[in-house]
Amino acid sequence: MSFRTGKKLSCLQRFPLHSFLFAIYPILALLAFNISEVDFSAGLRSLVFSVLVAGFLFLLFYLFYRDWRRTALISTIILILFFSYGHVYILLKGINVNGFYLFRHRTLIPIWFVLATLMIWWASRKSVNITSITYTLNIIGLFLLILPLIQLTTFFVQSNIPQTESKKNTSALSLKVSDQPPDIYYIILDGYGRSDVLKNEYGYDNSDFLNTLKDLGFFVADCSLSNYAQTQLSLSSSLNFNYIDALSDRFKPGLDDRTGLDTLIHHGVARESLERAGYKTVAFATGFLATEWTDADYFLSPGYSWGELNEFESLLMETTFARLIQDGNRFGMQASGSERFRERTLFALDKLDKLSYIKGPKFVFVHLVIPHPPYVFGPTGGPVEAAEVGTTKTEVGASHYRDQAIYISSRMMEIIPKIIANSTTPPIILIQGDHGPTVASSPRARMSNLSVYFLPGVNAPVYPTITPVNSFRIIFNSYFGQNLELLDDVSLYSDYTDPFNFKVIPNSCKNK
Repeated sequence: MSFRTGKKLSCLQRFPLHSFLFAIYPILALLAFNISEVDFSAGLRSLVFSVLVAGFLFLLFYLFYRDWRRTALISTIILILFFSYGHVYILLKGINVNGFYLFRHRTLIPIWFVLATLMIWWASRKSVNITSITYTLNIIGLFLLILPLIQLTTFFVQSNIPQTESKKNTSALSLKVSDQPPDIYYIILDGYGRSDVLKNEYGYDNSDFLNTLKDLGFFVADCSLSNYAQTQLSLSSSLNFNYIDALSDRFKPGLDDRTGLDTLIHHGVARESLERAGYKTVAFATGFLATEWTDADYFLSPGYSWGELNEFESLLMETTFARLIQDGNRFGMQASGSERFRERTLFALDKLDKLSYIKGPKFVFVHLVIPHPPYVFGPTGGPVEAAEVGTTKTEVGASHYRDQAIYISSRMMEIIPKIIANSTTPPIILIQGDHGPTVASSPRARMSNLSVYFLPGVNAPVYPTITPVNSFRIIFNSYFGQNLELLDDVSLYSDYTDPFNFKVIPNSCKNK
C-alpha cells in the first residue's frame, strides 16, 4: 500500500499537469453552471483552444528555462491571471469614490501586469521549491475539476434516464382531424406583461396593439395570469396542459434540479398529439436549450460562420482578460452575445409570416426572447447599447423594457395579419407571455401575462381569467374532437433559488 501511494505522489511531483488542468477548469466550471441553458458542444471549441494555448505557453517558456516544471508554473500563473481578470473586473467595477470609478481597465491592466511580472520573477528564482509547488498545483487542479465534472455527469445521466417512471398524464391524444386542419401558431413573447401592468409599472399603453388584434377577431384575456413565474415551468405546463406536480414526481419543494423540464417542453403532449395527427412541427432558434426544438421537422436558424462566437464563448470572454477585446469593440466582438439575440429575434420575425411554403398542417412554436432582457432593441427596432440584466425594476431598466415592448407590439401588428392572410385555412394563433415582467417586490406583476387567442370558426369557451394550462385543452376540445376537462386556473409563484416551492397568487382581477 505504501509503495503505491509513494508512486502516485512521485508522479504528481514530477509531471506538471496543472497547466492543462487550469486551462480546462474555467471552461468546465462555466459550462456546468449554465448546462441547463446551453449545450455542452457550445464549449468544445473553447476547451480545445484553451488546451492548445496552454501547450503553446508550455513550449514557449521551455525554450527559456529548459525546465518542464518551472515552465508549467509560469504557464499556470499566466492562465490564472488571464481567466480571473474578467471576474475581478465584474466584482470591482462598481466601486467609486466621489464619482470616480477606481477599478476600470485603465487601472486593472497595470495592476495585472505588475502581478504577472512579480509572480514570474518569483517563479524564476532557483530557491523556489519547484517539486513541492508542482505537487500542490497538481492536487489543486485535480480537486477543482471534481465539482464541475460531477455536475456535468449528473446532468447528462439524469437527462438520459427514461422518464416513463416519473412522468404522469403525458400520453399523446388521438386527435380527430378535419379535411382542412388549421395551422397552429404558439407565439411566446418572453416576459410580456398584461396591459394594466404595462401601463401602471412602465407607462406603456398597448391598447393599439390589443385593439388591432381584437379587430382581427382575437379574444384578449384582460385578467390573465400565468401559471408559473419562470419560462421552463410555464412552458412545461402549457405544452402539456397540466400542472407540474401532475406531470412528474421529480419536482418537489426544496429541490432545484430542473432536469426533466426540457423534455416536457421539447416533447410535450401538445406537440406529440399534433405530430401523431399528421402535423409538421416548425421551430426557431432561441439561444436557450430549454426551448430549442432542434429535432422539429423545420428548425429555422440564422446562418453563422464558423469564426463567429456563440453565446457561451461570448460569456467566457467576459470573464477573462479577453474582455478587453469586447469592451474595446476589437474585431467586431463587442456585445456579441446580445447581438445574437438581435439576430435570432429579427430572423424569426422576418420568417414568421412566410411559412406558407410548408405544405400540410403545421404546428409553429415560436419563443421570442423579448421584451425580456437582454435589452438590445429600441422602440423602433434599432440597436441600442446592451443594458445589464437586473433583478429589480430600475428607471433605466423600465425604459429599456418599455422600448422592447413597444417594438415587439408593433412588429406583431404587422406580422399577424399577414399570417392570417397567407393561410389557406384560417389558422389558430395563441400569443402569450410565459410570465410577466420582473417588478421589485411584486410577484403579482410577474404573474400578470399577455394572453390572446385567435380561434376562428368555433365558439370556444375562452374567458378573461384563463391561464395557459387550459389553452390547449380548449383548442383540442374545439377543433380536434376532445372532451378535456378545464382545470382550475391557479397562479403559482416561485423564486429561481427554490423553483418548486410555490405561493398561490390570487387573481384580484376577477372581481373587476
